[in-house]
Amino acid sequence: MKKAISIIHFSLFLFVVTGIVSCKKEAADTNASGNIPTNGWRIGSTSYTTLLALRNVGQPNSVGAFDAVPTANNLNTVVVLFNNTTGIAAGTFKVVTKPNQSDLLADEIMVSASTGYNQGTGQYNKQYVTVVGETVNATVTISGGKAKIVVPQINIISYPINASSTTSTFSGTIVEQ
Repeated sequence: MKKAISIIHFSLFLFVVTGIVSCKKEAADTNASGNIPTNGWRIGSTSYTTLLALRNVGQPNSVGAFDAVPTANNLNTVVVLFNNTTGIAAGTFKVVTKPNQSDLLADEIMVSASTGYNQGTGQYNKQYVTVVGETVNATVTISGGKAKIVVPQINIISYPINASSTTSTFSGTIVEQ
């Protein structure tokens, strides 16, 4: 999980260097069934619209999504990690939590969400991982070389996992730009 967290921090540096200066946060649209946002993600009842989504954010075989530029306070992010051997590919993947990206099997992905980045402290208010034992499958399609990852509602827990951890739900559609 430390790799997933370091991915998020590295991505902040990456975007500061690129000099992106505009952002917009609003409720994400939902698909026809109303369950999965079509351009972003939802944690509990709060929706986030993707401003940027890029491949290899801090780690190879990852896709990171951001609702604002990393220079903004209160940045919220999602990082999806794929198996290091097979990489980002189309198909159906089990959403799991494992200690390291290298532990993922070819048919597994990890989803890590973070909310409320504070520039003053360099920390997120909350970081989440999938609850161990979940049995949800995500769908990945590739179009024009860009990945689209659709994650149905899944239970998540704040990280690090301990007695004071809180649980919520996550769903989303991350479209690489």
